[in-house]
Amino acid sequence: METLSGDEIDDLLTRCGVGVLALFDGTYPYAIPMSFGYDGTEPIFSIQLGAAEQSHKQECLDGDSTACFTVYDEPEPGTWESAIITGTLVKFPEADVEAAFAALADNAEFPADVGVWGVPLSDVDLTLYGLDIDERTGRKFSPGR
Repeated sequence: METLSGDEIDDLLTRCGVGVLALFDGTYPYAIPMSFGYDGTEPIFSIQLGAAEQSHKQECLDGDSTACFTVYDEPEPGTWESAIITGTLVKFPEADVEAAFAALADNAEFPADVGVWGVPLSDVDLTLYGLDIDERTGRKFSPGR
């Protein structure tokens, strides 16, 4: 097992568009797959959260905005890389929204059917959040190393 360099973490975050966002609901961790955008030159780490009226995600954010985000990839068979990013989720300021949407457009992966949650899109409040990064670490595993 090897540690990823900062540049390798940037590459992984730029290459992948889906990870797992972990929030805390006061009792248990709450982890969900999530599309994200990343631009390492800024760095901008953006997530567009959709919350219906009775959203567990929103309940978690209302209580504690600390978060952990995990991204992983298998760039070739038998080899994997992962990064863990911790920080605080904050709503993007209006001045940064354009750059945040650009990061989402560059590498986020979205489901083909946004009605996948079983809630009409008109009842979903889409809010753009950024992850204010406190720490990021990464590892890679290659056979024979």
